[in-house]
Amino acid sequence: MLDASLLAEYVKTGEAYDLSDLCRKSDVSSKQVAQIVVASSLDEVDKLPGYTMTSEIFELAENLYSISESRRNWQLMRNRHKPSYLENRLSRVALKRLELDPMKRKRHYANIYFRAWAVFWDDDFVIRMIHKVDSRIIASLPEELITEKICVTAVSNSGLMLRYVPVSLRSAVVCAQAVQNDPAAIAFTPGHLRDQIRELQAIEFD
Repeated sequence: MLDASLLAEYVKTGEAYDLSDLCRKSDVSSKQVAQIVVASSLDEVDKLPGYTMTSEIFELAENLYSISESRRNWQLMRNRHKPSYLENRLSRVALKRLELDPMKRKRHYANIYFRAWAVFWDDDFVIRMIHKVDSRIIASLPEELITEKICVTAVSNSGLMLRYVPVSLRSAVVCAQAVQNDPAAIAFTPGHLRDQIRELQAIEFD
């Protein structure tokens, strides 16, 4: 069984693209893994998946690296992990070329999602990533950053993503959208909403 220390070592390879899945399967908090990585060195912080850099982890890193000889490197690192920096690195011409190759385009935006720190995200950024990468990224989102707007977008693309929506956000609106996309999503709808959702679907298709 993987523990937080082993997963932190994995992060240090710089290729921990599946960290959220491994944490879920190992019942390990990604926050704990991020804390270990941040405490190890500034160079290792650069390798954290962006979704682990929540405001809490960012504050920890800020306290460690903004008041020492690492201050300038920390400031530079902060800037290059902002969505605005990552999304604007390519020229318009290069972006148009990407549109001609769906696989390259998806890899490009997946890398942006992986590198951009969650502390700098907003709803619009996450929604762009859902459209350009995959609805499944909702499974790796820090729960405190998930909003109903994000949930509706994710389940509109793939109803079964309802399984990754926090229970507290499985509202009638979100669940109805999920079931409309994929009737099998009713399995992930809270019991007290199922009859209501079925009725809404029946009315829609009458």
